[in-house]
Amino acid sequence: MEYRKVCIEVIAKFSSEGGMRPIELKWQDGEIYLIDRVRFAERAPARVSAILPIRYTCLIGGREKYLYFEPDKMQWFVEVAGA
Repeated sequence: MEYRKVCIEVIAKFSSEGGMRPIELKWQDGEIYLIDRVRFAERAPARVSAILPIRYTCLIGGREKYLYFEPDKMQWFVEVAGA
């Protein structure tokens, strides 16, 4: 199965200790999704990126989803199946 990279807008909260946590994302069609919970944040490879991004394992609408952040580009993205 092929995947493509879809860049999205994300609102994130920054803590006084220096942490960053995404709290909502805006899909390409303008739909806004609240992130219920961030379960993990770790450096992990993405199928669509040559750079090792930070992968956030999030609960969105009760479903587990991956959200990626590339610090060098300051860019958020998700992987979408299909051509």
